[in-house]
Amino acid sequence: MLLTVVLCSSLLAAVLGEPANQFKDLLLNKHNEFRKMQKGSNMNKLVWSDTLAQEADAWIARCNFEHQNKGRGENLAFNTKDDDIANINQAMQDWYDEIKTYNYAGKKCGMSCHYTQLVWSQTREVGCAIRKCPSLTAFGKSVKNGWYLGCWYDPKGNDNTEYPYLTGAPCSSCLEGQTCEDGLCAGVGKEVCEDKKPECVSWEASGSCTSNKAYMVKYCRQACGLCEGGAPRECKDVSPKCEVFKKTCESNKSWMKPNCMKTCGFCTDAGKREDFQDYSDIY
Repeated sequence: MLLTVVLCSSLLAAVLGEPANQFKDLLLNKHNEFRKMQKGSNMNKLVWSDTLAQEADAWIARCNFEHQNKGRGENLAFNTKDDDIANINQAMQDWYDEIKTYNYAGKKCGMSCHYTQLVWSQTREVGCAIRKCPSLTAFGKSVKNGWYLGCWYDPKGNDNTEYPYLTGAPCSSCLEGQTCEDGLCAGVGKEVCEDKKPECVSWEASGSCTSNKAYMVKYCRQACGLCEGGAPRECKDVSPKCEVFKKTCESNKSWMKPNCMKTCGFCTDAGKREDFQDYSDIY
């Protein structure tokens, strides 16, 4: 009896510890086929990563069916059959079939996190590994002759504050510098220098560019001065009480900067940071 089990969390393929390059193209092409089916406007075309493949292989070589959860996206599956190609196709189809229970409007992947990682638009690289375990530990039990697949992804997906991809005409939201290849955004590209959250200026003023750097790099690149270009901010006050609170420009900077930019003289304060690095090709 066929037993296919998938485990969620988001490498060169390996069989019995040796590289199995014959499955590399199959795994990569299957990923991109499923991604293309979403018709997302910003869906990146995945490329293979030997680094991710090696990381995945090192993890699943333990023959323990569990997640690593060390910053990579992960999709795992095992089977009791011995046909590599059939097992790959079955595992990836099972991951994708979770679309049947996914609610796009709700964002959270819930019981569909394999699917959302598989089609996470901002993911750019994938690497998978295969191990054949004489004894595979899964759910507290020992499974004889377990065929074990692990795919690692970067950047990882399943951020519950974001949609897995944007709807719209395929490739209509590709980054600057990317090309459209068969409905997928190919290449690294460069994001527009902008803030994705209205609170970015306030967060920057409160020091979040340093204290919460990972989040700010992703959502507030312009406010933190981590990129160049983008639409300039209009130098103006948005509160009628700026003159009244002028003495608090520094002591209450997190409120005064976004609301009283002109009165407090913050207009020339924004821009390139001394520790500037262009992070536009990270996300």
